[in-house]
Amino acid sequence: PMNKEEIVSIISRKLKLVRTEYNFSQDKMADILGLSKKTLIQIEKERTELSWTACIAVCAIFRESEILRMSFGEDPVKLVQTIA
Repeated sequence: PMNKEEIVSIISRKLKLVRTEYNFSQDKMADILGLSKKTLIQIEKERTELSWTACIAVCAIFRESEILRMSFGEDPVKLVQTIA
């Protein structure tokens, strides 16, 4: 089974794909997740990772995302609930 660190890493790496899947600008995505645009850019450039709380938000808001479902093979919300 995956642990928190692995989930954070995967979601952080896939964030840009999820954003483009939903056709959101960086400004809109940062706004939705309560991040600064600067932080979002750092995450998308893989210089930093999302917090666990932000990962839960991504899973909840984008639970229908094909990218997340392909990454985790199930409902991303159930996955984070199991880990939490």
